[in-house]
Amino acid sequence: MSGQRGACSLFLCAAAVVLAACEEPAPPVPVVPEVVVETLSGRTTPLTADVVAEVKAYREVDIYSRITGQSFKQAFKPGQMVKEGDLLFSIDPRAYDEAVIDAQARLAESEAVLARARQDVARYKPLLPDNAIPRQTYDQAVASEQQNAAVVQARRAGLERARLDRSYAEVRSPISGQIGLQKLEVGALATAGQTVLATVSTLDPVVAYFSIPEVDYINLARRFMQDKKEGEAKSPIELILADGSVYGEAGQIDFADRALNAATGTLTLRAVFPNPSGLLRPGMNTRVRIVYEVAQDALLIPQKAVTELLGKQFVAVVGEGDKVEQRPITTGARLGELWLVRSGLKAGERIVVEGVQKAQAGVVVKPVASPAGKP
Repeated sequence: MSGQRGACSLFLCAAAVVLAACEEPAPPVPVVPEVVVETLSGRTTPLTADVVAEVKAYREVDIYSRITGQSFKQAFKPGQMVKEGDLLFSIDPRAYDEAVIDAQARLAESEAVLARARQDVARYKPLLPDNAIPRQTYDQAVASEQQNAAVVQARRAGLERARLDRSYAEVRSPISGQIGLQKLEVGALATAGQTVLATVSTLDPVVAYFSIPEVDYINLARRFMQDKKEGEAKSPIELILADGSVYGEAGQIDFADRALNAATGTLTLRAVFPNPSGLLRPGMNTRVRIVYEVAQDALLIPQKAVTELLGKQFVAVVGEGDKVEQRPITTGARLGELWLVRSGLKAGERIVVEGVQKAQAGVVVKPVASPAGKP
């Protein structure tokens, strides 16, 4: 009996082994890829473009000496604010004082000669009716009077010119603004029309020059005309400083070049910015932000959510059942790291913004909402 039980147990064990060997392994559970999605919503968005710009003084004047002479006085401190008409430099006036005195003396001499000539004419004229003097004598007296009157006029002009040259010995500011470092030291020789003494810049306001492509200019011009029709004089321009911050005062475009640059296809514009604090300085490399239009119910998507294939753009849309669809879209303006969607998407749809490589067409994914405030 014990032998039969042992044989039976051995048979059962062998059968179990055979059955275990015949069973197929369970298929692996498919892994659902996890992606980050964003639900689209329309919003009012200004369409802007940032363009490199250079800040310059509204007015900048190099101060030249208009006479030749030695500089003997400087009446300002470098960097100070000056007003129109303020004395800046003095040129040695002694030679010009002497020229004024000489011109005065020459004028007095010619006036005396003219007075004698007029006396002769006055004396000869009553004698003509009685033929007491030859007609030729009278005519010569009249000619002498006219000649000496011309000499007086010329010497009077010479005196005015000498006085004008003397006034140039005092070099005054032609504009109000900030003056830079002196470029001629006291004691050095200034040459008329050649020696720059200093530079004065008007820094409130300042201007920023920038160039935009032809297409952008057309869009900007259309918006300007629309604003004008609606009663707004000009569209504001923002200035972006080197640290990325936005300058606190808005600017206005006040100049557009007469023609596009044929080599670059761009048009040069100028915007005026108030500068009451003096923060802006000529030569600063900045950017201007131009608002071309304000889009209503605009859909903005991150650039990283867009893939390109054969010149077309696609985004992964998560539809019903969390299944992915590769949707062709058309984009418009680029706003920083975002694209404006012109067609192909609508509000309420979910697009993949992270894990785009895993979101193949027809694949079921596990969508995770994008964190608040993150595109």
